[in-house]
Amino acid sequence: LRAFVVDAADADVIGDEPIWFDGAVRGWVTSGGYAHHSKASVAMGYVPKEIADEADGFEIELLGKRYRARVQPSPLFDANLERMRG
Repeated sequence: LRAFVVDAADADVIGDEPIWFDGAVRGWVTSGGYAHHSKASVAMGYVPKEIADEADGFEIELLGKRYRARVQPSPLFDANLERMRG
């Protein structure tokens, strides 16, 4: 299970979208949406363990078009409250 940030333009994943890697479908999205606080389109999905630690090369198909997706290794939000709040 990996978290992705998707370079989506005007739509977000909701679940069951294919995850592409190296020109083939290698996984699927379980859930996702727009993270308003982080201003990013995010997705959670399963990929095989052989490629789970790859930094790039992923795409997520959304409404018939593939969008670049990057594995997000750490939380997008500030879990330790280290950033100043306004």
